[in-house]
Amino acid sequence: MGNSPMIDGKGYIDVQSALKLKEAEGRVEVDKLQAESDARFRELLIKESAKETASKHLAKFAGLYLLILVLAFIGSIKFIPESNVAVVAGLITLVVTNLSTILKGIVEDGRDKENIKGDNK
Repeated sequence: MGNSPMIDGKGYIDVQSALKLKEAEGRVEVDKLQAESDARFRELLIKESAKETASKHLAKFAGLYLLILVLAFIGSIKFIPESNVAVVAGLITLVVTNLSTILKGIVEDGRDKENIKGDNK
């Protein structure tokens, strides 16, 4: 027992050594939990389908894309001939409509999944 780091020569527990040991054990446990959490997160990312990834990306950035398209149209009006404004407006409208339809589909899919989960309860 004299060789144990927690017991001094008189048989008393060395409090400083005990605290250091507990602190080290705590750090190891926290590191272990962090590594497990990171592994689970990476596993979820790997299992995610391309459709889910695209849906998340569009859900975050579709508003920005729509804004850029509208600003590009407004800016292009100054530089293109008046006879071609209708063509550009039609193309921008087509892209905006398609993006809006995709976003609507994303929102409806999310609602359907929530309803399915809610029905299982």
